[in-house]
Amino acid sequence: MNRVILVLCVLFVAAGLWAAPVNLTVMLSGVYKFQATEDQFRGYPNAGEKIAGDFMKANPGTKVTIIYRDIKQGSATADALMAAGTPPDVWMDAADYFTKYMNAGYALPMEKYIDVGIYQKDILDIYTFGGHVYALPEAQVAGGFAVNLDMLDSIGYILPEQSKWTTDEFLSLSAKLKAKGIPSTMIMGKGGMGTWNNVWLFAFGAKFYNGRDFSKVIINSPEAVKGLNYIKQLVSSGYAYPNPIEQNDDAGVELFTTGQVFSSMMQNGHTDYWLPEQVKQGKIAKAPKITFIEVPHAPGLAHTPVYGYQTIAVGHYTKGNEVKNKLVAALTAAFAGKEIQFYNTTVNGGFSTIKGFMPSTGTAGTDSYKA
Repeated sequence: MNRVILVLCVLFVAAGLWAAPVNLTVMLSGVYKFQATEDQFRGYPNAGEKIAGDFMKANPGTKVTIIYRDIKQGSATADALMAAGTPPDVWMDAADYFTKYMNAGYALPMEKYIDVGIYQKDILDIYTFGGHVYALPEAQVAGGFAVNLDMLDSIGYILPEQSKWTTDEFLSLSAKLKAKGIPSTMIMGKGGMGTWNNVWLFAFGAKFYNGRDFSKVIINSPEAVKGLNYIKQLVSSGYAYPNPIEQNDDAGVELFTTGQVFSSMMQNGHTDYWLPEQVKQGKIAKAPKITFIEVPHAPGLAHTPVYGYQTIAVGHYTKGNEVKNKLVAALTAAFAGKEIQFYNTTVNGGFSTIKGFMPSTGTAGTDSYKA
């Protein structure tokens, strides 16, 4: 009798463990909004919550909790979770945050669990180490050289063909704009160089790293010196907006979208939102004609490299728990799949990383996005 009771107790305990819910956490750096016309029938406050809800429905017994990283505190939210030994099961954020996590000790090798071939190979290769894919690219975020076409019309200037759009030509244009009291561009030096200034170094052929060897920088080069001297020339000649050491990317967006400067590095999402908003706030009478073009390149070079980065999704590996690892891999794929990418392109202005997937409505249908 006692043996029967013991066996039953073991079975009940085993059944209880089997039925225990699998708790998963997802950390996001922001809210993925629906298109305005969808809010009333989706049943979820945003697209991220919907993806989590759909995943729980498809995987009974799984509970997904979303954590939003406090972007004002940088990596503090993630650092606290790591220090507590409770890393998020799925973390989706700008790629720069993951430098020390792209390894077998932290990240799931996604190619073992899902079809990674749906993603654009050149982007996927960035996150492939030792033959293992440690992240899924959820969005490509591109920065471009925004220019005010109305200002060019005011001085009778026509943009040249790409081969002649050189740094020397930009100095000539800057002089013409200065004669009309128009700063030609933004140098945003507050807090250091910043990625939006680095394009001027790239314009002269400078590089930060030697291929994928991130162990040391190679920025100390003649090409980088030329780029830095060019920035200095734009400032000392009075071509760039004054007091560059006091300007940051927020100032660049504000000054460009209020018609106070001819050009600035930024993203199409900035112009699409802020130009009509500046009209609404009465800061400008009407939105100017603008477009995005390549940054001028040094003579002898064909192009200045395109600036961009990715938002990526990384799944955390749990040693000895393949049941959980498979769920985490599936959840990681869900947060880097077509549904979330649809909203990132049509609402947030990002670019898809999935082969052949190119939405064309909403933000993705605007002229600035296409440019």
